[in-house]
Amino acid sequence: MSIANLKVDDLMVRQVVTIDLQATLRDAARLMYSRRIHCLLVPAESPEGPVGVLTTKDIVQVLCQADVSVLDRLHVKDAVTTPAVSVQHKLAVVDCIRLMRMTGVRSAPVFDGMSLVGLISFSDVLRFVAEGEERDTPTRATGEPP
Repeated sequence: MSIANLKVDDLMVRQVVTIDLQATLRDAARLMYSRRIHCLLVPAESPEGPVGVLTTKDIVQVLCQADVSVLDRLHVKDAVTTPAVSVQHKLAVVDCIRLMRMTGVRSAPVFDGMSLVGLISFSDVLRFVAEGEERDTPTRATGEPP
């Protein structure tokens, strides 16, 4: 199958890893490291609120400005990108890649209407390219190696 024919829901990861806004940045770093992923989804505080994304880049940027011990004092809410750039599950993958490049993000929550259904990242696109047509539907957390 050509990438030109794919929709986001063909490549997205359905099992997303989330973290609470009140968790420390060290907790977030440990979770990312243990799961071998590069981002965490941060659920909205209210049903109408925006979803956020915390990435390894967000944590590293904090470290550029302070000592490592700050990770125990700061919380996810202090570094999360919100609202996250998000996409609909039926969006063409090539359009999704363009949007992500234009906005400078590497991961985006995926929605079916107003319901969160997954996460898409550049790693998911790379996995498709590397595995070719032999690939199965992803069942692991985004960012994990194939």
